[in-house]
Amino acid sequence: MSKPVPSHLLVERALALVPDYEDFLPLSDALIGASRVDSDKLWARSGAYATVGKRVVDPARVEEMVRVRLDRSQQRLREMFDLVLGAIREQQAGNPATAAQMLVQAGEMEETARRLDKADRIYRMALGISRDLREKEMHVLALRRLARTARTAGRLEEAWGWYEQSLQLAAGALDAEGQVIACQGLGNVCHDRGEREQARTWWEQGLQLAAGLDQPAVEWPLYVNLSALSMAEGDLAESERLLDRAHERMEQSGAPDAPMYLLNNRGLLLLEHGDSAAAEAVFREALADAEGHWELTMRVNLGEALRGQARLLEAEDEARRAEEVAIVHRLVPDLIDVYNLLGSIARDRCDEEGFVFYEQALRVCHERALPRKTEAAILHGYGQLHLACARPEEGRGYLEAARDVYRALGFAPELGRVEENLNKLAPEREPEPV
Repeated sequence: MSKPVPSHLLVERALALVPDYEDFLPLSDALIGASRVDSDKLWARSGAYATVGKRVVDPARVEEMVRVRLDRSQQRLREMFDLVLGAIREQQAGNPATAAQMLVQAGEMEETARRLDKADRIYRMALGISRDLREKEMHVLALRRLARTARTAGRLEEAWGWYEQSLQLAAGALDAEGQVIACQGLGNVCHDRGEREQARTWWEQGLQLAAGLDQPAVEWPLYVNLSALSMAEGDLAESERLLDRAHERMEQSGAPDAPMYLLNNRGLLLLEHGDSAAAEAVFREALADAEGHWELTMRVNLGEALRGQARLLEAEDEARRAEEVAIVHRLVPDLIDVYNLLGSIARDRCDEEGFVFYEQALRVCHERALPRKTEAAILHGYGQLHLACARPEEGRGYLEAARDVYRALGFAPELGRVEENLNKLAPEREPEPV
């Protein structure tokens, strides 16, 4: 009697059959995107904690999805070839500025797809072409794109150097807009480092330079950043004022990505005010149009809003959907936000299974050399989970590690919250005399 043929296959087993090189990425992405939790294990406690590799996938469904992804991949490749061939033609015709611009556009396509190494190589080619141009606009743009890619990859010192060069070049060319954008980038790098006051200084300097330009497109990101900074420092009224100002400039700019920034920060402010239901509505509104990174961000934030209403199963479902988005779109550093959310849900349940999520978050943090403020947030959550699971000594160790980082960075609000947790613990016993 022949064995029945199973209709589904574990994702990790399916992936093991896919050659590990770029031509097969659409197939790998389709496998992950089509996966789901094994219905036969939903009853089991382990089912809720299944990683993507332990999910199951229907090969027939994958076949449908992979054809769509192949079409998209081929379309992207055609567009890339068109841009590179166009750059060659423009260079031959004696138009190096246009050639550099087309290369930058090609690099932006790779950057959007999180192929950061390839984007970096293309931007360097654009930089080489633009160095000797009399008009410095393309040179400045190539420098900024290199800086942005380096920052996304976690290479903060390199990003600082590129942004600094772009600022100096823009100033020498009397390019006020270029200076404003460079100030924003330098502030972003400072914020990644945990240097909040320096970040504020750069962003405010950018607004001063933008004052006479009447270009709302370069102003609203600075207001958004300053609003987020005020929120992190606990000044919610100032954060709302700055976000309202950002909204005004967004509407005047007509920037297509502006609504996502607005909805994200509006929802986060509502969470800070303790209005989880209203925040949920905002994040759901944003999800209607969110893709890629924005879908992941909104799903994680929606999970926090649901968690605030004690709807833990729904919050966990959003976290798992966000995890799939992260893997399909190669948003590996963003997995930290997913694991922090899953760890927080476990903490609400006093569930030791949550330890694995914080360990995963720390692994990603160390592998990607992410900023110390990111590690401190993980350590704080990990410590709180140990306390929830009645493991005070282990919790103390993680909380003290988080405290040390926040103290070194000068993050007063975060430091205060960690010390509040530590103060609830019984004092450590003095060692008995020998």
